[in-house]
This record gives sequence, structure tokens and C-alpha cells, in this order.
Amino acid sequence: MTKVRQSAAVRLRTGVIMDPIAGIKPYKDSTFAMLLEAQRRGHEIWYMEDGDLTVRDGVAHGHMRSLQVRDNTDDWFTLGESDNRKLATLDFLLM
Repeated sequence: MTKVRQSAAVRLRTGVIMDPIAGIKPYKDSTFAMLLEAQRRGHEIWYMEDGDLTVRDGVAHGHMRSLQVRDNTDDWFTLGESDNRKLATLDFLLM
């Protein structure tokens, strides 16, 4: 079996569709734990909620916001500006 290593030049675009991040309990939320690890590995994280998803002409889109997470129960995230993008621009999507 061949091991595949992520090159430092490769930055995966990871999308996440989840409940409002401001309302989670970061110390016990499993999606948040995955986001911390993805960020640690250098992934670019894009945040969406269910209502941010649309389909236009058969193509799935999302109103995405860049997301940075921190292992801090008082201040655990920062969201960027919203941008409407095709979901296909992501390398993978967590729900």
C-alpha cells in the first residue's frame, strides 16, 4: 500500500455545512473538532448553514464564508465575508 502525503503547496478547500457556529458548544462538538484538525493540517475552510445552499440551472451553490477556528471556549471562530460559489469549487464537504 502506498502512502500519500499532502504537499505543503497543496491547500485543500474544505466546506462545512453545520448548525450556526455561534451556538455550538466547542468543547463537545464533533464537527468543530474536525475543523480544528483540518485547519491544523492547512486546509482552507468554508462555512455554510442549510439555508445558504441553492441550485441554479442544476448546479449546487453555497453562500460561503471563510472560517478560522480556535481551541478556545470563549472565542472559537472568525468568519469572513460571504461569497456565492459553486460547491464544486471545494475539494470536499462535511455535513
